[in-house]
Amino acid sequence: MISGRVGVEVGGTFTDLVWQREDGSIATHKVLSSPAAIEQAVIQAIDESGVKLAGLKHLVHGSTVATNALLTRSGTATGLITTRGFRDVLEIGTHDRSGNVYEIFYVKSPAPIPRRLIAECDERIGADGSVVQALDIQAAWAAAERLIADGVRSIAIAFLHAYANDVHERALADRIRARAPHIFVATSSEISPEFREFERTMTTAVNAFVGPVVKSYLDRLTDKLEERKFSGVLQIMQSSGGIMPAGMAGQEAVRMLLSGPAAGVRGAIWFARRCGIADAVTLDMGGTSTDVSLAHGLEPAQIQELRIDGLPIRSPAVDIVTVGAGGGSIASIDAGGFMRVGPESAGAMPGPACYGRGGDKPTVTDAQVVAGILRPQHFLGGRMALLPERASAVMQGLGMPVDQAADAVLRIVNSNMAAALRLVSTARGIDPREFVLVAFGGAGPVHGAMIAEEVGIERVLVPWSPGLISALGLLVADLTLDLVQTRISLVDDTTLGPDKIEQLLALGSTAAIARGLDANSVKLRIGLDLRYSGQAYEIPVWFDELPANGAAIRDAFSRAHQQRYGYARAKLGIEVVNYRVRAMQAVAGKLQLAGPVASGTPAIESGEILHAGARIKASYVNRASLPEGYTIDGPAVIEEPTSTTLVPPGWRCSVLKTGDLMLERSAT
Repeated sequence: MISGRVGVEVGGTFTDLVWQREDGSIATHKVLSSPAAIEQAVIQAIDESGVKLAGLKHLVHGSTVATNALLTRSGTATGLITTRGFRDVLEIGTHDRSGNVYEIFYVKSPAPIPRRLIAECDERIGADGSVVQALDIQAAWAAAERLIADGVRSIAIAFLHAYANDVHERALADRIRARAPHIFVATSSEISPEFREFERTMTTAVNAFVGPVVKSYLDRLTDKLEERKFSGVLQIMQSSGGIMPAGMAGQEAVRMLLSGPAAGVRGAIWFARRCGIADAVTLDMGGTSTDVSLAHGLEPAQIQELRIDGLPIRSPAVDIVTVGAGGGSIASIDAGGFMRVGPESAGAMPGPACYGRGGDKPTVTDAQVVAGILRPQHFLGGRMALLPERASAVMQGLGMPVDQAADAVLRIVNSNMAAALRLVSTARGIDPREFVLVAFGGAGPVHGAMIAEEVGIERVLVPWSPGLISALGLLVADLTLDLVQTRISLVDDTTLGPDKIEQLLALGSTAAIARGLDANSVKLRIGLDLRYSGQAYEIPVWFDELPANGAAIRDAFSRAHQQRYGYARAKLGIEVVNYRVRAMQAVAGKLQLAGPVASGTPAIESGEILHAGARIKASYVNRASLPEGYTIDGPAVIEEPTSTTLVPPGWRCSVLKTGDLMLERSAT
């Protein structure tokens, strides 16, 4: 019986599959994504790869379905029931303009629930969890009935201070589920049990809005898998960089909003670790966007709140900066006569003009073809021939000579990605020059060295099969479950004393078992969200040594605050705001990626590429023919089925014993 684990990641242009067989060896496949019916590309990749689902143990999946539903506002008709007097929480929001403080005609992103579908009911929980006013369950159910009559198929429940006591939310949720089982229900105490009414309510509303879409998608995918005799475990990638059971994803859909990018970071860190790299910056350039993240000490930076289309989502996530710079990013001339690249994308359909699928606008991929970096007959391992004449034709539409237009497109997209890299490093007081840039995705290795040069990075790692790193990241991520409790108090010796630790560990163990994790193999980690008294923002601090007295907690917070903001205040009081518990279950088995198998001198072809505005001679090399220890100086283009690596002039590429490529600035 064939068994093992399969990771399938859906991107904007391609859907990637990595199959880890029972012996640890790897097989891969890549197909075009099918945005209209995402599951079709997933099944196509599985069928074409030869995976026999009947004996498969685990299928791990990363998908953009939740993100797309939110961005396009194509979720389910959703209503909200809240405490009387708080109907306008979503509309009022906060004063935060998400960086658009200088935009004169600023327009706030609309909430996923219109005001007419927001109902109030009589109840009140105090900030200390006490019941101030009992829930009128009959009136609350009547409000739910009115929303259902108005056409909603999903209901979010967010009562005041429900994070401190969820008795009223549970009562109403139980009533709705019992009397209207076809209605999807999300409560704030399940989705985001933290203080701050706007963020908690918005997170719950978004979950209710996209949850039914995610559940429907997973149901369709499950049906197709079962038709092929799959009886293993389906797991979903979370924004936090861990995986979760598919059943949990259907109810807690907000946890998979950055599913694909988080998988890419996990995969990149795995390769950095096996190559002995200490600090990494990951750069994932795909067909639609580029994702950049910092991993100091190979620990991915984490945030407790992400923003999607300007909406705050309180859910743990890998700290990723995304820019609209991908292979399908469209180049255009704006009203002022200046060229811009992205964020609009040609996507998978119709795709770049050179794909020959109806695309008629110039894209980054078209510029790469004109520049000679992508050779039409070698793209995707020869499985998909490109049309250089179409690429040249759309470049002419930019109103300048073809080479000049292609060079401008490549320079601009490099500048955009370098700016994103600075946002995760220098903008946060971190010097990126001692880091190694891990470039992956279908287009990342094309631009990696040029971006590194812009920001002063000296080394670029191009992993094995870089276009499939996000799919591989699905296979190296651990099962994780994140829990949070809001309890605001001054830090003292009881904050993480034995009694509190026992309570938190019991919370983590109980929740892990309830969600299908193996209690015997789960490791629990405890953290605190801390702040100086009077501050309005917190820093998460995790503790490996417990119990921790008040002095140890204060020292840990001071170090974290100093690193992030450049100062610490020894005399100020410190408050704990949230207690966090992370349950982790390590994946079984280890990957076995073969190193270089080639020997001798690789066959090298000569040609020309466009670089820095001029045509220069370059070498073309098939990556599979490169033996361990081989070096090649730029300009050179290294080709493989899932990606292309550009070694610019002034750079040298070496083949490591692992088979990964290391690009370094030449000494001269």
